[in-house]
Amino acid sequence: MYQGKKVIVYGLGREFQKYETFLKSYFDIVAYSDKNRKSMGGSYIQPSEINTKEYDYIFITSRKFYDEIKQELHEKYNIKENRIISTKDVLGIPINIEEIRDTWVITKLSEIESGKTILDAGAGEMKYAKYCEHLKYIAQDFGKYDPQEEHRGFQMTKWDTSACNIICDIIDMPLEKETVDVIMCTEVFEHIKNPVLALKEFNRVLKTDGILLLTAPVCSLTHMAPYYYYNGFSLYWYRDHLRENGFEIIEIKEYGNYFKFLCQEMLRIQAIAEKYCGYQLQEEDYECIYKNMSLLSKLANMDQGSNEILCFGYMTLAKKVEGIEW
Repeated sequence: MYQGKKVIVYGLGREFQKYETFLKSYFDIVAYSDKNRKSMGGSYIQPSEINTKEYDYIFITSRKFYDEIKQELHEKYNIKENRIISTKDVLGIPINIEEIRDTWVITKLSEIESGKTILDAGAGEMKYAKYCEHLKYIAQDFGKYDPQEEHRGFQMTKWDTSACNIICDIIDMPLEKETVDVIMCTEVFEHIKNPVLALKEFNRVLKTDGILLLTAPVCSLTHMAPYYYYNGFSLYWYRDHLRENGFEIIEIKEYGNYFKFLCQEMLRIQAIAEKYCGYQLQEEDYECIYKNMSLLSKLANMDQGSNEILCFGYMTLAKKVEGIEW
């Protein structure tokens, strides 16, 4: 439907850089635009100049801020909403796993009673701090990850945990017993040598009936090495280890399925082929990828349970119960 259409690509940040070759091969790009860039020369235009161009669609590269950007383009520049498209429109399925996870976490944070004490365990750059303004927020991180230390796998370009309140090992935190109402630990467990010991420590510092918000992948690629110890965690890992360490699961929710996972990995082929094969994908290669992604999209929308064999990850809300102390 969209392949070969005249498109203005909006957004020249990380998402654009990640899929630049893919976009150039898929669309007939007439211009690039980004409100945060003053000038790039060539085919770059200001957002205010979009309506001076002849185009079929505007493709927004940012999946996380898509709705916000779409609204601004419509209201400020009078661009029709049906001419604004996203990755979801092109590929047929949503694969922004970060957005799905963020929505779940932010919703759970908004439901916590004001004034409660929350520990953000393995907080990193504290991405959720702004959603905890109604809470007493404590950020903990081990503070040792350096993107320049190891060049294997996927690495962040920069990483700064200096704003965290506590720099320590997550399995031995300088907090008194039963002093925290809520612990949030998101996408951290794959980076801990023994995550079960972290659960024991969470049990120690949480008050009885305290809440644990926990997310981790089911299957992931090597990232943030050398602090990468597990690909992911199954449903049964949560069931057994949370129960054995004094927690009752209130909610556990998977996101994604087998076909969506494969679709995500298809999008990585370009970058991985360049890095590990020294190979630039050719037009026929992209045609092959498009055909496969079209099939995966179709099957993902027909899916009735493949998440039991593979999904992106689990989002878990658990409660500390009486009877086990550490």
